[in-house]
Amino acid sequence: MNTILKTLLLFTQPLFLVWLFLGIWLLRLLWNRNNVHRWMPVVAWLLLTAFSCTPIAAVLLADLENRVPRVQMNTLPEADAILCLGGGVEPSLSEPTGFHLKVGADRLSTALMLASAKKAPLLILGGGGYPQERRTFSEADAIRDHLTAHVPLSIQLHSIGVCSDTHDEALKAAEVMKKRGLKRLLLVTSASHMPRAIAVFSKTEVQVTPVPCNYLSSLNNVGDFRWLHWPSHHGFELFTMWAHEIIGHYVYLWRGWI
Repeated sequence: MNTILKTLLLFTQPLFLVWLFLGIWLLRLLWNRNNVHRWMPVVAWLLLTAFSCTPIAAVLLADLENRVPRVQMNTLPEADAILCLGGGVEPSLSEPTGFHLKVGADRLSTALMLASAKKAPLLILGGGGYPQERRTFSEADAIRDHLTAHVPLSIQLHSIGVCSDTHDEALKAAEVMKKRGLKRLLLVTSASHMPRAIAVFSKTEVQVTPVPCNYLSSLNNVGDFRWLHWPSHHGFELFTMWAHEIIGHYVYLWRGWI
C-alpha cells in the first residue's frame, strides 16, 4: 500500500506531468504524420527521459566519484591538520543552530569524525559567503561558532572566513599551514569534487591525503539499482553537479590554477 501511495504521489509532480504531456504530444504528431518541426518534441522528450528516467547522470557522476580511491578510517595516517572544504552548510538566521545543512553536509560530518578520531590537532574550516541585509555571513564562521559553543572537541578550530571558490580555499588553507609550519593535510570534500581539489592543492607546498565523501551517484549508494524508472528530478541534480565539475576543471585549467 505504501508503494502504491508513493507512486500515486509521484504522478502529481510537475516533472512527471511535463514528461507525460510531452510524450502524448509526440505520439499525436507521429499518429497524424505531421512532419513540421517534429524533431523538436522528439529531442525534448528524449532528453527529458534520458536524464529523469535513466541512470545516465548517475553514471557520469560515478566516473568522477571513483577517480580517487575510497578510504577507511583505520587506514588514514595522522596529519598536521584537517581541511573541510565548504559546500555542506549555509548560515541561517532562522535555524536554532545558526546554520542549515545542505546536500554536501557529509563533508562536515566526515571532518568531525576525523577530529574525534584524533587524526590531527587542527581542523580548518572553509566555505563561501552569503549576503543578507548588507552583511556577508560566513559558512566557516557559522560552523566554528556552533562547534565551539555546543560540541566539545579536543581539537583546535580555525575558520579561513569567506572564500570565493576552491582555489581561494586552497590558498588560504596553505597560508595557515605555512604560518604554523605544518605540511601534512587531510583534505575532506565530496568525491566528485576531489579530483579538482587535489589538482588545485598540487600547486601548493602542502602534502595532501584525500578523504573523499558525500557519494551521491546511485551506483555508489545502498539500494536497488534500476535502469528505468518514473521521472525524477534527481537525475537533473546529478547532471548539474557533474557539469559543474567538468566545466570548473577547464576554467581552472584556463586560469592556471591547476
